[in-house]
Amino acid sequence: MIIRFLLRHTLPRRIVGLALLTLCVLLALPLLPAATLTSRRAGRFAAFARSYLTVEVIGLCRLARMRRATPEAHYELLHRLLGRLYRTSRHNFNLEIALPSPARELPQGPMILASRHAGPGDSFLLVYGLLAVARHHPRVVLSRLLTLDPFIDILLRRTPNCFVGLDQDERRHVPERIAAIAGTLGPQDALVIFPEGRKFTTARRSRLIERLRVRRGKLLPTARRLEHVLPPRSSGLFAAIDAAPPGTEVAFLAHTGLDWIESARDAWAAVPLSVPVETTWWTVPVEAVPADAEEREKWLRAQWLRMDGWIEQHASVPGDADAGSLATNRHQTITVSGE
Repeated sequence: MIIRFLLRHTLPRRIVGLALLTLCVLLALPLLPAATLTSRRAGRFAAFARSYLTVEVIGLCRLARMRRATPEAHYELLHRLLGRLYRTSRHNFNLEIALPSPARELPQGPMILASRHAGPGDSFLLVYGLLAVARHHPRVVLSRLLTLDPFIDILLRRTPNCFVGLDQDERRHVPERIAAIAGTLGPQDALVIFPEGRKFTTARRSRLIERLRVRRGKLLPTARRLEHVLPPRSSGLFAAIDAAPPGTEVAFLAHTGLDWIESARDAWAAVPLSVPVETTWWTVPVEAVPADAEEREKWLRAQWLRMDGWIEQHASVPGDADAGSLATNRHQTITVSGE
């Protein structure tokens, strides 16, 4: 009830968010230095927490002076701050993003980017990759729960994004809101959407298959075939495709490397990471997407089966040093601005 109230009302949400951030900063002053003395692993997480809180405070201070700034200025701020978090993650967690080799460029024009959703921080890494590598301005379809973070709440409401709430009445209007954002995509814009609707975990996949089995849902055969992703929900993606300007490319993004981390215990055991986050993508012009409803559903399932197959081939066993070495040699790692 409290969460739903805060999600509906902006002023109370931001007051609570700022109060919690202040409390975290005050607690971090004595606790984070003490954590570094506990173990090297605790020190790594403490260093990242310190960087995250610093980014939050700096970001909010900058946003307070950017009330009339352009969207481009807000994207530049996001680029710089996410770059700081990425550099911290590389240093403390041994995080590397491996790009396909030979090098492959994302489309130079309006883009709809449909990505799998798995592992901690995958959406932040994707947004940073768009800003740092593809030089596209991300417009993201994301959960309204993220607005509980005051920096995300303020910044992403000053740029075109679609927040998906918890109420079913609100969710019914999401496709038309996505269409409104997709219809104004420019040459440097990318609409980011996660068709699975939620993060993949093995437990969530099992629960979904059981629900579909009980209800005899049409997606049951697809859900059983997909071992690394959840069946895609089509309404939002097709709303974007139908509204997108001519020349827009639909890009499908697959990644693996963080997807096995499904809990805090997994995250603790994973650090430092032994394999890079491997990525791949392929593109389809919106003009090539089938118009018939049944055919386009088959088309989307085929893209997701392709993604699942790639993940099956490239997923590495955690802690496998040889796999990590091979992956690093087989790919080029992302270049970070400011290094």
